[in-house]
Amino acid sequence: MDKGFSSDCVDLGEACKVLAKNHSVVTLLKKEVGDKDFPQALEMMKSGKLDGDLGASVHDFFLDSINNEAVPIWSGFIFQDNDRWPIRVNEYHGIFWVWALESESVGYFLDANRAISFARSNWENVYEDGEDPEEDAEIRCPFCDTTDNCDHLLLLVDETFRQAEGGVLYEAFNAKWAKIVTEADDPDFDEREPFDELLDEVDSLADSQLTASPDSVPGMSSNYSYFFCSSKAKTMAALKKFT
Repeated sequence: MDKGFSSDCVDLGEACKVLAKNHSVVTLLKKEVGDKDFPQALEMMKSGKLDGDLGASVHDFFLDSINNEAVPIWSGFIFQDNDRWPIRVNEYHGIFWVWALESESVGYFLDANRAISFARSNWENVYEDGEDPEEDAEIRCPFCDTTDNCDHLLLLVDETFRQAEGGVLYEAFNAKWAKIVTEADDPDFDEREPFDELLDEVDSLADSQLTASPDSVPGMSSNYSYFFCSSKAKTMAALKKFT
């Protein structure tokens, strides 16, 4: 799974609002554009609107600077077919971005924890450097790193037997699914498509999804999906919307 987007991301224009507050960045900007254009360029950064030729120059300068001068603050890997594909969270003067091999950048994060959470949840089987995929197979919340039930867990669902087993949406999901099956009233009713549509509805409310299967977690007999929200407030808002 690679959603390729995050609601926590901002574009470079918005990121420049943060960079404009950093003395080192401002010094670099002045050196790049010169004394004459510096005041206008700085105002563009503060507003987040990089317009015209000068704005394009500022955009390109910081795009290159971020890509080439950011430093890693977290590193891990995607474990796939016994291969380890590197993944990193990088920082450049208070803004953060996620790099993964053969994946496009989704934008910039203004919080390190949000960036790390995205890195750990956007792909399946992500491990921090030092973790052993063979030993550490438990599903962890991407927002608080616990393996126990937490306020971020929106739904835990057994996709093989099509039933929810945990999370804030547990009762509401099972009730909605039971109603769909009952109202179908057809012995040839194919459950797969409507069940997937119901999961898509949950996914639209979640900030992150993780999966587990017999292949990834030894001893597991079903395929499971875990849906998370980034805060308790979002989880409760999702419950209200779902019901």
